[in-house]
Amino acid sequence: MTGSTSNMNAMKSNLQTNGWPADRLVTWTDSSSMTQDLAKAAQQLSAKVDEVRGRTGADKVVLATWSASTLAARYYIKNLDGADKVSQYIGFAGPQHGTTNNGCQWYVSCQQFASPNTPFLKALNSPTEVPFNDRIDYLTIRSTADYNAVPTDTAMLAGADENYLMSGPTAPNHLMIVSNAAALAKMRSFITAHEND
Repeated sequence: MTGSTSNMNAMKSNLQTNGWPADRLVTWTDSSSMTQDLAKAAQQLSAKVDEVRGRTGADKVVLATWSASTLAARYYIKNLDGADKVSQYIGFAGPQHGTTNNGCQWYVSCQQFASPNTPFLKALNSPTEVPFNDRIDYLTIRSTADYNAVPTDTAMLAGADENYLMSGPTAPNHLMIVSNAAALAKMRSFITAHEND
């Protein structure tokens, strides 16, 4: 939320350094930088996924999402056409069950996750937090040093293939988690382990 695609440059570079082709790595955010209704952001994500699939010829994409976009991506999978076009969902520091750091409510998106029981989150998380998990592999990555997605376990998804917790003195904060070497290594190993599922 309020970020730009440049926030994901370290992730993109890390993947490329580790063998992923540059032309298969796409960074994206919606037209509002995830400050608008996340259902609208999900519609824009749908169009972007279709564009990427058309350009690359790939049947499915891996979505590596961060913060508010974790919710837009799950909305896309659950309510739009994402279930047939996504093979893996990776959520970094997502407010999956709301956040107590909710001083951002002038943004529509923040209103949607500013507490655990917003109508948006209730609908998104019911009846399952991992829609179409028979077809999609789910990884969440969270940190005890996160000050935005709090409490820490808000970033977990019940039923995910893995909910990875980073803790201790080297645990990254909310902004640094998408460039943290350990977090990126976990993401890469998960993608590789599940790429033929």
